[in-house]
Amino acid sequence: MGIKDLLRFMKPFIEPVHIKKYAGKRVGIDAYSWLHKGAYSCSMEICLDSNSEKKLRYIAYFMHRVNFLRHHKITPVVVFDGANIPCKAATENERYRRRKENRELAIAKLKEGHIQGATELFQRAVSITPAMASQLIQILKSENVEFVVAPYEADAQLAYLATLEAEKGGVVSVITEDSDLIAYGCPTVTFKMDRYGNGEELVLSKVFDSVSSKPSFRSFDKELFTGMCVLAGCDFLPSVPGIGIVKAHSLVSKYRNLDRVLSVLKIEKGSQMPEDYTKSFKEALAVFQHARIYDAEIRELKHIKPLTEQLLQYLDEGLDFLGPKIPPSVAVAIAEGKLDPTTMEAFDCNNIEPAKFQNSVETTDNSRQASCFMVFSSHKTREKRKTGKFFKHT
Repeated sequence: MGIKDLLRFMKPFIEPVHIKKYAGKRVGIDAYSWLHKGAYSCSMEICLDSNSEKKLRYIAYFMHRVNFLRHHKITPVVVFDGANIPCKAATENERYRRRKENRELAIAKLKEGHIQGATELFQRAVSITPAMASQLIQILKSENVEFVVAPYEADAQLAYLATLEAEKGGVVSVITEDSDLIAYGCPTVTFKMDRYGNGEELVLSKVFDSVSSKPSFRSFDKELFTGMCVLAGCDFLPSVPGIGIVKAHSLVSKYRNLDRVLSVLKIEKGSQMPEDYTKSFKEALAVFQHARIYDAEIRELKHIKPLTEQLLQYLDEGLDFLGPKIPPSVAVAIAEGKLDPTTMEAFDCNNIEPAKFQNSVETTDNSRQASCFMVFSSHKTREKRKTGKFFKHT
């Protein structure tokens, strides 16, 4: 998940932060990062599709953090992943294989009576599905929390929102566990936020402006930085053997031209470098720079940044690797959480009762430290917040 070893490599530029820094501001939330963390406490129930209310603890985890932000006068903007883009297929297939294998091992451990061992394996096997996301979306709607389902990668959608002004739906920072946000050029990212609001912040402008910090990025621009990330290996393209983040930084620092770096790699690595690596590299770079996202103002898809004429000529085989085009009406339905982005089938929201989940959350959140706010605010007394462009109730 993300760029291998990137956060460790960027440690000199990462500073401790408390989320209260963003009081009065809008902050983006990488929904699936919190969903995955919340699912650890009920991984067995999710993997076995249990009817136990414990299976809903991931909602408790998520809403506890949403209301923690609201307590600190922060407006959360929750962004969900959509469909997988084609160039991520190999990564997703491998993740599916590992989850399936861990689930089978977990069930075997459970039959042997090894509960702890089974639990650890179930945590590795758990998968967040669009249906689970839809359950959370119903709660967000009932609580007037802004959200949007991205057409494809949530990271791309979040990076786009970080470029907008607040009055147009923009956010000042993104809370995530995924280092891909840095590769997308997100200006400010908060990692590893704990239940008390402590986290680690990276401000991209400080990376390029720093004179004394090592590693140095003084000779980099955003394209070279993203190219370094792709070279190190990402979800869209594995690295060439022997090329990690340190070597990738060294090559880009030395040659300051990505085409030159690729030429040098071809000479140095020979047969270790796949024949189609250059083409795949260009496509992975294009995903980080020009991914398709949902624009709530025009209510249809567009690219984060417009495609250049040079790139269009190079990619004459089409742009489906960025994610196939989606008709505006379908894009809106996905963004508003009405359609499953992977199957394009409508969610059956009639079977989802927010009150049921509220009761479950309140009874399964006993392990959490008492705080000055409820996990769910009262429907009778909570402030009526304005619904933004991200979702419109019909």
